[in-house]
Order: sequence, then C-alpha cells, then structure tokens
Amino acid sequence: MEGEKEKKALALLTEKILKEHASSASGSLARAPQPWDYSNHPLYLHHSDQPGVLVRQALMEDNYDEWSGSMSAALTIKNKIRFVNGSSTRPTKQNNEQQQWDRCDMLVKTWLIGSMSKEISKSVKHCKSARAVWTELKESLKACGMNEM
Repeated sequence: MEGEKEKKALALLTEKILKEHASSASGSLARAPQPWDYSNHPLYLHHSDQPGVLVRQALMEDNYDEWSGSMSAALTIKNKIRFVNGSSTRPTKQNNEQQQWDRCDMLVKTWLIGSMSKEISKSVKHCKSARAVWTELKESLKACGMNEM
C-alpha cells in the first residue's frame, strides 16, 4: 500500500516536471536571448572560459614586455582586450548587462593574476577591476625601469 502511494507521488511529480519543461520549451518560461549570448559580443563567455592561467609565461620583474604582449594577444583572441585597454566601461544601469560585465571583468582579472609571480600578484590583488590591475602593473613596472608595452 505504501509502495503504491510512493509510485503515485512520483508519477505526479514527474508529470508536473514534464508539464513545466514543456511550457518552458514553448516559450512561456524561456529566457529571452541576450546580446552576449552570441560569440562575437564582448560580454560573451564560452563554457571553456574559466579562471586560471591564460598564458603560460608568468609575469616576473624582468619580462613585462614579453608577458604583456602574450597576454594582449590572448585577451584579443578571447575578445576581452577591451577590459584592460579602457575601451569597455561598466554599464551604469542595474540590469543583466551590468552583471554580465562584472562577470567578464572578474574573469579577466583572475586571468591576469593567475599569470604572474606570487610577489607581483600580491601587489595588485587590491585592484577592483582588470583595467586597474593592468594599469598598476604597467605603471609599477615602468617605475622600476621597465619599458612600456
């Protein structure tokens, strides 16, 4: 008797889930596509875009030019160079686009920090944006006598 009740409850739950899925597939609950759902949009994130190391060569005190060139190339390929060169600014409206921009900026920041020595990464962890990290690295390494990018 109890087994029958469980089967009926499971059948009702399954039916409910299938109805919800069917209604969402028909568009009533489906999310409208956003501009960043398309791969050529600068706010697009591919499923393989994960925090970690974007370039193999770690930034050290003596290889800024080489590192910044490699990082610039990698960010250009990922369509994220604008997060460090200043051509992308955070949207001012409180909406989905602002949230997506924040996600992209944080990802770029993690790529930058993940591709440098521990000593250098400690000096830029306080930066609030990928642009701030990039600018501070450029200024501090230039101040140490390094060439600009």
